[in-house]
Order: sequence, then C-alpha cells, then structure tokens
Amino acid sequence: MISEEEFIRKVKWISNLKLRAGYGLTGNQDAIEAYNSMALLGPAGFTVIKGQPTATYGYKRNANPDLRWEVKKIFDVGIDASFFDSRLHLTMDYYISRTTDLLYKYDVPVPPFIYPELLANLGEMENNGFELAVNGTAVKTRDFEIGLGMNLSFQKNKLLSLSGSYMGQELNAKEYMELSNMTGAGFTSNNGIVYQMVGQPVGVFYIPKANGIGPDGKYIVEDLDKNGEIDLNPGGDRYVAGQVMPKTYLGANLNIRYKQFDLSTQWNGAFGHKIYNGTSLFYTNLANFPTYNVMKGAPELGINDSKITDYWLESGNYVNIDYITLGWNIKAPKLDKVVRNMRLTFSINNVATITKYSGLTPMVNNSKLTMNDQDKDYNTFGMDNKRIYPLSRSYSLGLSVNF
Repeated sequence: MISEEEFIRKVKWISNLKLRAGYGLTGNQDAIEAYNSMALLGPAGFTVIKGQPTATYGYKRNANPDLRWEVKKIFDVGIDASFFDSRLHLTMDYYISRTTDLLYKYDVPVPPFIYPELLANLGEMENNGFELAVNGTAVKTRDFEIGLGMNLSFQKNKLLSLSGSYMGQELNAKEYMELSNMTGAGFTSNNGIVYQMVGQPVGVFYIPKANGIGPDGKYIVEDLDKNGEIDLNPGGDRYVAGQVMPKTYLGANLNIRYKQFDLSTQWNGAFGHKIYNGTSLFYTNLANFPTYNVMKGAPELGINDSKITDYWLESGNYVNIDYITLGWNIKAPKLDKVVRNMRLTFSINNVATITKYSGLTPMVNNSKLTMNDQDKDYNTFGMDNKRIYPLSRSYSLGLSVNF
C-alpha cells in the first residue's frame, strides 16, 4: 500500500494508492468433452449378412491419452488509486498471457492412425492489453449529484503456432484456415472471407483487393503478386485487410440526481475492427434480380458480380447508447404508514447507435467463433451475412411499491 508510506501520506489529495502484481495459471476444463481421449466406434454403414441388413461399425475418433487442458499463463500489474476524499477512483492494469497446449483438430495419415483426424495440444497463442477504469462523483450536494464512470480496454492477440509432433508424426495446421464465408445463391468457390493464420490475430479478413467497378459491372481485382494473372484462391491475390475482433472496447455510464428525480444512461462501444457487409454484396448484385430483390441504389451502381473482394469491407467502429432511464422517487406523506417507498421509471433501451457502418447494425458477431462441422456454413464470425436482425428499440414504464 503506497499511500501508507510517509512521503505519500503528506499529499492530502491522494486518498489511496496501491500497486499490485500477480501471476497465475488457469486451464479450461470445458474445452474437452468426456472420454475425448479415448478411441470411439460408431455406425459406419450397412452390409448384408445371411440375407439380412446389418449395421457395421468403424472408428470415428483416434485415441489420444496425452490429451489435456489448455494452459493459460497470465502476468498482471496494476494500480488502484483514489483521490479527493475518495470521490475519484482510478484503476489501471496491464496484462500479458500466453496459452500453451492449444487444442486443434489435425488431419493425420491412416495408417499409422486409425481415423484421419486427431485432437491434440500443439498450439500456442499470446494476448496482451491495457485496461483503464475511471469513476467518481463530479458534483455532490444534498439535492444534486452527478456520477460518471468509464472503462477502456485495449487488446492485442496473435496466434503463435499450430504445429508440432505427436507419436513421431509431424502435425501442421492448414496455412489458411477458413473461419467464415459467404453462402447462398451465386457463391460456389473462393468465397472465404475470414481466416485463421499463424502470426496473425484470431480471425482476419484475407480477401482480394478491389480497385472499383469496371464498365462491365465486374469488380476490378488487383494483381497483388504482379504475376499477370488474377488468382482468387488463398495464397494468390489476397491480402490481410483487417481483423474481426475490436482492438478497443468502451463502456461508460452517467448518473444524475436532482432531489427525488434521477437520470441514468449506459454507453458501450468498440473500435479498431472491420465488418464484411455481405448483405450489401448480395443485394446489390443485379445478376440476382428478379429472382431476388435488390437494394435501393443497386441499379445506379450497376454491379453484376458476386466475387469476394474488399469492396464491401467497412469499419466496424461504433458507440451505442444502451439505455436511458428516468426515475422519480415519489414521496406520499399521507401513505407513509402503509407504503415505505414508491418509484416511477421510464426507460428507453437501444436508444441509438453512432457509426459509419452502412449495414443494419455494426453489432454483429465478432467474438463467438463456431467451429462445429454441422454449422460451419452458417458461421457469421465478423460478417453481416444476410442473417442479422437489427436491435429493436423498446420503451417501458414501471411502478414499484414497497410496503
């Protein structure tokens, strides 16, 4: 506790000052389902035995007795401080974490393995960031009070490795691991948008670069490797155009009280990331008309192309006013013997979103990554892929009475 030191105790405007540091290891037991380390048998088809159809069984999973939890090693250093008779509070933290034994499903040869896929702990990932929290009371009198609060977090993430050896077999992940893509009519190949790549943050937009629209309504794709040919495949004329996950998060609140009336509001925001506007890509393509409707302004653009390019990649920065609540603490002298207190509130949820994003909402999926095979084609990680329903604004009036 630094504030207990003699040279700090003399500084009257410092109420509290503490420096802290910590180190720890955590594991994620929920990442591995029960019995995942054991080989699995399952139905593999039918055959005929003595004229009767009989179900056959085969291996559906390799055994991996060395399967274990991922391990996250975290170091944190921070400062807690209060000023002006504890009316202003400040918290700062810097952290760095490294996850080892990262789980990943690898393609393996048969033999020596009995199934062409193996779950193993071979990956490594690093995270680091800075967090700042400030809250305090700007004004405080008997009848009037203003309270403010703000949280800011800055984060960086990088996938360091997904390769190693198991039982003498070298295992490597794909160089370009597709995480989400455009699906539906007109999208058959080269429709990957978000990828996972070693040396990059989790989820990056790895797409061709467009230099506008040609007179034929096609996207003008740049020959990035300067070999005289346009190759839309991963490893060809594609580049890392941004990341899915925000680099900065914001949270803020404001509370005002005047006698029996009070007002509170909550804000949140995210910055430093991008969104792929797949909805506009699809509904401005005149080749889909009249089978599908098109957006207003599509005829003027004259696009007749469904190629994946960065033409529809947009900034995902936004500030959202989550709610505003106005309250009235009612005093009823004639009811004091029966009613302890009454409060009337009026609230607006999802008030407004401040953003330059042209789609329905910038608050799309940029944090949850679904990797199950059955819903891979419907993964919307970092994308506005025709499946976004905008947040609705709601109004509510409430009365609470305590007896």
